[in-house]
Amino acid sequence: MSRDALVVGISKYPFLKDSATGNYKHLKTPATDTEAIAQLLETHGNFRVKRFPASNIDGKLQVDPDKLVKTEELEAAILDLFLPESGKPPETALLFFAGHGLRKQLRQSLTQGFLATSDTSPSKNLWGLSLRELWEILQQSQAQQQVIWLDCCFSGELLNFKDTEMGRHSSGCDRFLIAASRDYEVAYQQLDGKHGVLTGALLAGLNPHLVPEFEWITNRTLTVSVEQKL
Repeated sequence: MSRDALVVGISKYPFLKDSATGNYKHLKTPATDTEAIAQLLETHGNFRVKRFPASNIDGKLQVDPDKLVKTEELEAAILDLFLPESGKPPETALLFFAGHGLRKQLRQSLTQGFLATSDTSPSKNLWGLSLRELWEILQQSQAQQQVIWLDCCFSGELLNFKDTEMGRHSSGCDRFLIAASRDYEVAYQQLDGKHGVLTGALLAGLNPHLVPEFEWITNRTLTVSVEQKL
């Protein structure tokens, strides 16, 4: 079985400012979160992992906390995972995202969620990658197992699909979606500041040393583990 993962950790946001303090809203944990997920998937999950953004750090390829990511670069990387130009996606395609999530109010009862990239600037109407676009990519993808883990604010917006959309264009694939927050909620980091809360729960659930001997880590066991941790 072919398994590919795209793990995204965006820490730098030079165009996002805190309205109260005026400070730039850079993040501390996404690179650490993403690198930890990458190492677990490589070591114990038999995944071929693409880190994004990545640099050679201390002699090995790692998630770079200082690199900027443009919206079109994130879009291209996600398309390469789920809809490669070769027309042959992996059997299992996994996307992990850690960074800012944004919510745009279109009308009183209509909102749109985004994965924020480094060029995101709401004042210039630049919001990042739309979760609606991500959902459409998933619907078009022929990857038989699609795994999405989003550790960002408002990420539950991805789950606001209609029941009729679940099977459309999906060729009987399996989807496993975990969001750090509901569509109207922010996401948090752990009290010790080491990881995002969701990432910490995922790392615990994916740790083979915490699983009883001879048992598999599956979507069901990971879901139960995350629910217990949270």
